[in-house]
Amino acid sequence: MRVKRIFLIFSVIFVSSMLLAVDFPTPTPYKYINDYVGVVEQEYVQKIVSVGKELEDKTTAQVTAVIVDSLQGMSIEEYAVELFRRWGIGQKGKDNGVLLLVAIKDREMRIEVGYGLEGAIPDGKAGRIRDEYIIPYFKEGDYSKGVYYGYLALAREVAKEYNVELTLDVNAELPESSSDSVGIDEIVFIIVLIVVLILIFSRNGVRYIGPRGPMGPGGFGGFGGSGRSSGGFGGFGGGRSGGGGASGKW
Repeated sequence: MRVKRIFLIFSVIFVSSMLLAVDFPTPTPYKYINDYVGVVEQEYVQKIVSVGKELEDKTTAQVTAVIVDSLQGMSIEEYAVELFRRWGIGQKGKDNGVLLLVAIKDREMRIEVGYGLEGAIPDGKAGRIRDEYIIPYFKEGDYSKGVYYGYLALAREVAKEYNVELTLDVNAELPESSSDSVGIDEIVFIIVLIVVLILIFSRNGVRYIGPRGPMGPGGFGGFGGSGRSSGGFGGFGGGRSGGGGASGKW
């Protein structure tokens, strides 16, 4: 028991010292797009600011994109949760914030979703936004479009949740979605489902024919940590992260 306590104390000290060593950025005046690397063209920056401000004015929800050079040794999930907590993205009590985090040198990104929007943007939907609107452009080195389209896709889901319309026709602005295609997560889910059905049917002496029914959800794997914020920072309202979302590399 004593050994466990000592281990726990050292773990807390280690994590705390690691966080102190990381230089987290402060929000820029743009608020909805914080590009500390300079990879997003000004044209897209202005569009994101316009959409983000209108979305917050109509819903109180806050969607922000943050582009950093490096995660400084942290995992993308840990960095996103801590940044979300420090900034307090979303409104306190509503927890309606969304963070689109991109680390250029690490070639990693994450969509971190606040507690209040986990129903509107579950892990599967966050994964599809990642796969359809962000990663393909990042692979081509086009960070402007990847961030912009990813931001619009997230803003669209938030607007739907609050039943509001944005001045910008987001559906027309976004490229055609490949939503009919099957992603890796869906393939894995189907394979697991088939194996389980085979085992069940074989035990009951039933001949296996094949699975029928709806395809399972994609985008497995949300980070289980919880970000908490005691107040807003730089125009943010003190929202909390539930640890849901989706990460990816390119």
